[in-house]
Amino acid sequence: MKYRVAILLLLTLTAMPVMADAAGPLEGAWKIAEYTTTGGNNAGTNSSPQPGLYIFTGKHYSITAVRTEKPRPEYGDDSTDAERLAAFGPFTSNAGSYEIKGSTLTTRPLVAKSPWVMSGRDFSSEYRLEGKTLWLTSKRTDDAGQEFEVRTKLTRVE
Repeated sequence: MKYRVAILLLLTLTAMPVMADAAGPLEGAWKIAEYTTTGGNNAGTNSSPQPGLYIFTGKHYSITAVRTEKPRPEYGDDSTDAERLAAFGPFTSNAGSYEIKGSTLTTRPLVAKSPWVMSGRDFSSEYRLEGKTLWLTSKRTDDAGQEFEVRTKLTRVE
C-alpha cells in the first residue's frame, strides 16, 4: 500500500510541470490599458479608460468593463430611469467559452448583461501577444452599416 501511494505521488509531481506548461497564451487576468475605435462618430483613442478586466482560464473567459471615458454616476433608490441608464448603460459584462485558432480568438458568450450578446452568436477578434501586452482587434458594423474597428490594448495583471 505504501508503495502505491509513493508511486501515485511521484507520478503526480512529475506531471505537474507538464500541466503548468499546457496553459494557453491568454490564461490569466488582463486589465484594459487603452482602446481605439476607427471610423464613424466614435473614432478616437482612450488612453485612460475606466476599469476593465478580462480573465481567461483554460477554456473559459469573463469580461467586465466600463466602456465610457468618464466615471459612471452613482444612483440610488430614488434615481430616475435616465440616471440608472447613465450608470448601467456603459457597463459591459459577459462570460463563456473561447477558442484560439491561429491568431483568431473566438468567444462564445454563455451569460451577458445584454441579451443580444447572449443570442448564440460567436464573436471573433484578431489577437497579438507581446510579453505582458495583449492587443485584440474586432471588426464591427454601426447602425448605418459602416464597418469600423475596435482595438483594445490589455496588460497582464500579476
